[in-house]
Amino acid sequence: MIASVPADGQNLDEFPRRIEMTFSSVPRDSFNTVAISDADTKEVLITQQPELQDQVISFDVPESVDPGPGSYIVGFQITSSDGHSTRGKLSFSVGDHQVDAGGGAELEEDDGVPTWAWVAGGGLLAVILAVVAAVAVINRKAA
Repeated sequence: MIASVPADGQNLDEFPRRIEMTFSSVPRDSFNTVAISDADTKEVLITQQPELQDQVISFDVPESVDPGPGSYIVGFQITSSDGHSTRGKLSFSVGDHQVDAGGGAELEEDDGVPTWAWVAGGGLLAVILAVVAAVAVINRKAA
């Protein structure tokens, strides 16, 4: 994420009605999710799939979501242009509350293949090799 509205760490007078985040490349239009949470209570206030236009993902905050003064976190998970899942966050505050910036710097990229899949694949390969070796030994003895 290279920019956002509100900016990471920004203090606002009112809760924003629209959130926008700009990325360095165009995210894929699949499996993108955003959520706003109360930074103190961790309560999730809204979760939705954002709109995508070029490098910008955005979403409108419904009028029913207006928690008032406090510190908030916008978390996101997008599918980057190379197909990897990317997670990150930005923080903002409303009223007299202050929040630390730097949430957007905590981007995490998922390589797409979980560790358990590599372990399971390796185990399956070992079983297949053992069966092939056993069949070869049996065929050799039969000949």
